[in-house]
Amino acid sequence: MQARFIRTLLVFCICIAVAFNSSAQNASRVYVEPDGWSIGTTFGMTDLWGNVGTQSITDHYTNSHYLDKTCFMGGLFGRYSIHPCLAVRMMVNFGTLYATDKWNEDGTKSGSLAEGNDYIQRYLRSQDAKALTVEGSFLFEYTFFRSNPESKAAHKRGQPFIGAGLGVFHFTPYSTAGNSGAWVKTHDLHLEGQGWGGDYPKQYSLWQPCIPLAIGWRWDIGKHLNLGIEYMYRYTFCKYLDGVSGKYVDQKAFYSHMPADQAALAASVADKEQYNNNQLANPAGNLRGNGGNESYSTISITFYYKVLSRSREWWHL
Repeated sequence: MQARFIRTLLVFCICIAVAFNSSAQNASRVYVEPDGWSIGTTFGMTDLWGNVGTQSITDHYTNSHYLDKTCFMGGLFGRYSIHPCLAVRMMVNFGTLYATDKWNEDGTKSGSLAEGNDYIQRYLRSQDAKALTVEGSFLFEYTFFRSNPESKAAHKRGQPFIGAGLGVFHFTPYSTAGNSGAWVKTHDLHLEGQGWGGDYPKQYSLWQPCIPLAIGWRWDIGKHLNLGIEYMYRYTFCKYLDGVSGKYVDQKAFYSHMPADQAALAASVADKEQYNNNQLANPAGNLRGNGGNESYSTISITFYYKVLSRSREWWHL
């Protein structure tokens, strides 16, 4: 089903590109966005949307600990304008994703710890996650008001746009061990028994596909230069960006499948509730996460240079 969706999206994007390119060749137009290449850079804050952290989007951004550890992603891109309203962008980005259950602390102050509400459940779980991420993607951009290059709206310097495409990324997941605050790699710790066979979940790959979706606003600030702000959301097909998805395993199982030192480390990462809240280890089968595919996003500033010059400033027409 996922492969069929990706193929359909790709065919749809190619058809749109061919259609616009064909119509552009036969149309007399004002070159508000000339055919040709641009090179640019992007940089902004990242957000990890998974099991670790808050359930509510509002809580994610408004909790008092959100800015304690800000993480960023940036990179380079090449952009080719097919038509004033349509361009393709090839990007390579590198950055860090981060989330923590500590973001739920504000919500626990309104009630007793015995109430068992979502804020308290997540806060007591005490999980955190970090992922070093490298991504490459191919994006189609559509600029609404330049579909008719001769219209008055097409000549404005500021333009809204949307984008969609396909991408692939590699991530290296980390979490802290116990209450030490020391970050350790988690993929090979099999925190929920991934890859052990039987009823345990399958091991996940560190290479994953994604679907980037973008919305933004950009300004032409000269013959060659363009500045923009962009929100880009990446839907992924992975449940373990933050290392949390399913159920706790019996801590004895770590020692049955791994060397003693590695098993002890895995146990201290998988269940931090026992270290931070003076509780017994969670029994096997207790929910550690709620499953589901995870995602990540960026709020970025973009800047690019148009290699080809305009023959004249279109805003003076």
